[in-house]
Amino acid sequence: MHHTRLLLRLKLLLPLCLGLIIASPEFSRADEPSQTPVVQNIFLTPRLQMGNTGILPVQPIDEAAWIWHPDFGNPVAPSHADYFAGGWREPVLLRFRRDFTATKAPLRIHVSADERFELFLDGHRIARGPDRGDVEHWAYSTYEIQLAPGAHRLETLAWSIGPYEPVAQLSWRGGFILKAEGDYDDQLTTGKAPWRVAKLDGYDFTTGIFFVGAQLTAHDCGPQWKEGSFVPAIVVRAPLKAGNLWGESAAGWKLFPTTLPDQIDCETNTGRAVALGNGVLTRDLPVTAEQAQNPNLPRWQALIDGREAVVIPANSGQFLLWDLNNYFCAYPLCKVSGGKGSKITWSWAESLYLPKSEAKGQRDEFIGKTFRGMTDTFLPGGKAHQKFSTLWWRAGRWCLISIKTGAEPLTIERLALDESRYPVENESHFDDGDPQLAGVINLATRGLQMCSHETFMDCPFYEQLQYDGDTRLELLTTYAMTRDDRLAKRAIELFDFSRRNWGFVNERYPAYLPQQSPTFSLIWALMVSDYTYWRNDPAFVKARAIGLRSMLEEFEPYVNADGLLENLPGWPFMDWVPQWSNGNAPDGVKGISALNNLLYVYALRKSALVEDYLNEPLLAQRLRAKADRTAAAVRAKFWDEARGLMADNLAHTEFSEHGQCLALLSDTLTGKEASRCFEQLLKAPDLKRATIYFSFYLLETYRKFGRGDLILDRMNFWKDLVKQGLKTPVEMPGDTRSDCHAWGSHPLFDLQASVAGVRPASPGFRTVRIEPLPGQSQKIVSRTPHPDGFITLNLNFDGSHCSGSVELPAAITGEFIWQGQTNPLVGGVNHLDLKPKPAN
Repeated sequence: MHHTRLLLRLKLLLPLCLGLIIASPEFSRADEPSQTPVVQNIFLTPRLQMGNTGILPVQPIDEAAWIWHPDFGNPVAPSHADYFAGGWREPVLLRFRRDFTATKAPLRIHVSADERFELFLDGHRIARGPDRGDVEHWAYSTYEIQLAPGAHRLETLAWSIGPYEPVAQLSWRGGFILKAEGDYDDQLTTGKAPWRVAKLDGYDFTTGIFFVGAQLTAHDCGPQWKEGSFVPAIVVRAPLKAGNLWGESAAGWKLFPTTLPDQIDCETNTGRAVALGNGVLTRDLPVTAEQAQNPNLPRWQALIDGREAVVIPANSGQFLLWDLNNYFCAYPLCKVSGGKGSKITWSWAESLYLPKSEAKGQRDEFIGKTFRGMTDTFLPGGKAHQKFSTLWWRAGRWCLISIKTGAEPLTIERLALDESRYPVENESHFDDGDPQLAGVINLATRGLQMCSHETFMDCPFYEQLQYDGDTRLELLTTYAMTRDDRLAKRAIELFDFSRRNWGFVNERYPAYLPQQSPTFSLIWALMVSDYTYWRNDPAFVKARAIGLRSMLEEFEPYVNADGLLENLPGWPFMDWVPQWSNGNAPDGVKGISALNNLLYVYALRKSALVEDYLNEPLLAQRLRAKADRTAAAVRAKFWDEARGLMADNLAHTEFSEHGQCLALLSDTLTGKEASRCFEQLLKAPDLKRATIYFSFYLLETYRKFGRGDLILDRMNFWKDLVKQGLKTPVEMPGDTRSDCHAWGSHPLFDLQASVAGVRPASPGFRTVRIEPLPGQSQKIVSRTPHPDGFITLNLNFDGSHCSGSVELPAAITGEFIWQGQTNPLVGGVNHLDLKPKPAN
């Protein structure tokens, strides 16, 4: 079974994003091809179990061989901690080539590579990939292409850059695989067809930002590269064979069809030329007012707009500071002519810095500030219309283009961006009459978009890693802004796969440097429970429940005689509280922490809901019994009766917002104790405060106690980010490292699920509970994505009077809560006119 979807998936995207409609023109050729192929993504039925993957042929691509260049096939010891010992570990770029003849039948192919590939048909790039994952669940993509009968050429740029690759890039060894169906099998399938391959030269790598990977230098090329002689490709892993009676697995890749659409491939001209100067803008030199008023800036603006070229005289140097006006993840695109002996550097930054400081100040400002960034270098060879780009996208708001010419003038014909991200758009809507919230929504939306790629990411500039704590908030935000849950499912399953290290879910995954965090492992349990309720996919939940059960059992050896978790391994991160060491709660690393135990209780209770959904009452009962025992032990050891607060440590010398929130959200405290704790949460002056990440749990606590006014007050933090010129949420308050951290995009969820109050009331979102908390707002107009469509609210508030309408998808029912009264909702439009009942 399969279904198809045109690459044109989102009508909201600009028509300029041709990669979503037809294939993008190859950026690596001087002569642009005349015809562009129309390509469809084919989504095969997802496979939720390993089964015979890697043992027997279970899918067409298993009939193909993995191939590579004969000079780079010998195994070399891996240099990283979490690598499979598979093969060549030094940087190598290759071009595979195969000419073929098309019939009238469309061409259907399945394709992957290790580490990365770009696939070209007749000079047009038709795909990039594969989606990042691990070797035991390696992704391949399927495409169907309409071809004119006759001669065609299929090419693949594939590379393995070994020690220079990003930490998120797992690998086994260099390899390329392609399976063609039907008439094209013998012509194109690797291992059957005589593919030829050439090594590409003209590039150097240097270490850039450690987690993100290498900076690139292209010598007289890029990305067309200097092509060596073509030789026959060799097989580095043979096709899987039927009749394997012994269950023996082939080494290396276990292939699974991708569930994700292609990333956005959108060429765009954007931003403003804001400063121009002679020479080089070094790390310590601030931008001057004179440079911001350079009379030649309009010429560079015309270049950025795509209207005309700029000529740099011989034996001179200039730099351009370019404000993109928004945060972008994009491949740089540059085209030049002449200028042999020139040097072009293209640097990216999230913000400029105050001189000799880590402070960034107002983000729109650049005069008097200095530039630090990730830099790639292009050394033109003097040819006409040479093009330059990179193998992986870059990130930021600001670009610094520096040019030094030699004996020849250099003509810059184009500066542009090829935006790359997961194709997620905000399908939700929220308006409570506060005009400043529009800026918060835009900031949060762009933050999530910039951290959504082949995986979710903590940040696109510094790490590009998928962390459990960040990802849970990104998933909830995704559910609140779009019906597309494919990237969310991919995140949940990748973390499940990470249990191969230690049994706990890894703190970040995929990553070749494994990192253990038992607290973040518990966050994964919350993710599975969230998905169970916010989306309707019982088969996926059932598949993940196996890992959920196993992961929770890994905590048993750390339960002490008092029934409390003690001395957890790894890094039990909680929040970047300034007064805490390395983000750990008091006694969180060596000892007994209330916060670690409260999070455990929370995860157990949430996991019991999953077992209820899967009709496993005994397993659910066992989890609740564990949660009750642990909660009772926490109350006995950490509840401070005199203060009405939950202490962080056994000595009752440390208290935090975090401890109160987790005690209340996990129902460790109930009744009068819970009410008293919440009151003290709002009043106690000495509590350690939640930062932007953990503020999500603080806002969840406000919602539980019906305080929409406090949630809306908290939005002032994000309103201030907008006023500071930020385009995306920051990692933490103050002089933050990262200007783009999507764990700060959770206001999108808070507004929909807490202020508008739209939440699933049962697994699969089959019923809904709507309990708006408008605070002082006089209206809420909202649209919340639902697996079956949208839930829309159009409500007015006048004191305790609520009127308006609620529309649910046809098959969904629910309840509307207002002033303690419960009112039934049915599918379709529900009209409301609710007033308090008169007192008896």
